[in-house]
Amino acid sequence: MDIQNHFYGHSAAYAAHAGLSAPRHIAGLVQHGWTPTSPVRSHFTELASAAPAGGLFVWSHGSRAWDPARDEEETGYRSTAIGAPFLYLADQVRARGAMPERTIPTVVVPFHGSKIFQLEGDQSVYARQVYEKEGPAVVCLHVDDMEHEEIVRAWTDAGHRVTTCGQRRDPEFLSRNLWLLASARKVVTNRVATASFYAAALGTPVHTYGPFYSVRNAAATDPDEAAMRAMFPEFFAEQPDQEALRRIAEVELGRPWMRRPEELTRLLGWDGSTLRPALQYWLTGPVDKALKVLGLRTSAVTTPQSPTHDGQASDPTPRSGGPEPDGAERGR
Repeated sequence: MDIQNHFYGHSAAYAAHAGLSAPRHIAGLVQHGWTPTSPVRSHFTELASAAPAGGLFVWSHGSRAWDPARDEEETGYRSTAIGAPFLYLADQVRARGAMPERTIPTVVVPFHGSKIFQLEGDQSVYARQVYEKEGPAVVCLHVDDMEHEEIVRAWTDAGHRVTTCGQRRDPEFLSRNLWLLASARKVVTNRVATASFYAAALGTPVHTYGPFYSVRNAAATDPDEAAMRAMFPEFFAEQPDQEALRRIAEVELGRPWMRRPEELTRLLGWDGSTLRPALQYWLTGPVDKALKVLGLRTSAVTTPQSPTHDGQASDPTPRSGGPEPDGAERGR
């Protein structure tokens, strides 16, 4: 329905689990990264009203960052949890005995910016801090950050080697990401984000330290450091309990909500013709999104206020729960 469904190879990972040889257009919207707020609010804002009933697909209904029941009450939209594509891909790689050996001492994944938003934070300070603590490391930068020479130079000048997993529209992005994180003996980052949970879910030790990068001009929606520490104190510990991090990651990425191949096929609209999702992808979605971006149509979902040290952070206790039973996928 929208290009974000194909970001980072997510639709390809789902397709492989469903037994398809290639990804297809999805009847709905898929969460494309871990977010410290509701994906319905942060990822689906412009197109939630255009998605078919049951077609707002999120990774987890047990995240510490948001409450699906409260989210539905406040937005009027129900989401369907199906598990993160990364978990499906990792399970397939494990089943084939194809996980790489841990040959990279340290992989660093700094919190990244994009073409849409810039970060507040000193890359040079963090690069030197990592070198002093870890020695030379492999630093994985987001492709958008690779376009900023000052960011690349900050890391290379400090003695690190820089790489990237590629363009977000590359269907092999997720595979490269998995290979890199699974090859590491340790993953270092300066903020709890998607890579933190990916690495922890793979059993790769994760350490979080360094300057806390924040999104520029987004104080209302981007949690501050105190809020993130309150949400995930385990990740910020000096000597983290790595098994505890793995358990948290499994819930954040939605393992309890993963679907069998035939069920995932049905939910994503792949059990018949994908003509309608394809038409939505090429016609309806872009038009609706453009009208909302231009302010000619009201966005379906309002932007939430982010928790800060002055406000209430989410309860850091992991929520429990299992997969929703067949027929329990929710409509708007």
